[in-house]
Amino acid sequence: MTIAKGQDTRADNLLYNRLRSLKIFIPHICYIEAITVYKLEKQEKLNFKKDMELKIREIARDQTSNYAPLLVQQLQQAIITNDGLLNDIESRLTNAINTRINIINVNLNNLKNICTSVLTQPEILLIKNDIMDNIILQSILDHAQLYPQEDKAFISNNSKDFGKPEVQYALRNAGIRYFTITQHFLDWFNSRSLT
Repeated sequence: MTIAKGQDTRADNLLYNRLRSLKIFIPHICYIEAITVYKLEKQEKLNFKKDMELKIREIARDQTSNYAPLLVQQLQQAIITNDGLLNDIESRLTNAINTRINIINVNLNNLKNICTSVLTQPEILLIKNDIMDNIILQSILDHAQLYPQEDKAFISNNSKDFGKPEVQYALRNAGIRYFTITQHFLDWFNSRSLT
């Protein structure tokens, strides 16, 4: 969703203009999470539009104020801009999803264990109250075991969950460097390839 929302322009470049020496893997659960977040974002924007339409009708009733027509016009423009932003997000998400990337499948036993833990022992999970992020983390940790000799990195701006010390520890133990923004990853990647 970071790419879809335009929050990390370097992530766009990394995804669409990949370096030959770089392999990108994305857990398939990330696609599900991105669609879920997009649906929430879309609903927020549709609610905003509905609220603005109500305000426009209310303000348009004011027959005496010189400001009412101007405000109606500005709110109508806000609706148009809001629709345009939603279309941009959807387009960028579609492009990101349609980009050919190596997919990491979730180990079904780990998925079952995480789901059971969420219900019966949520305190043992590294990321509290977030089943999706636990599945993402476990997928990444499992995948890292398949490539013990390769340098590995994980980029996510979700530092609230993935930046926790216990999660950082698990990532480091799997030989994975964690970055919150793509530029930091690129700095590390480029300095590593110079040595």
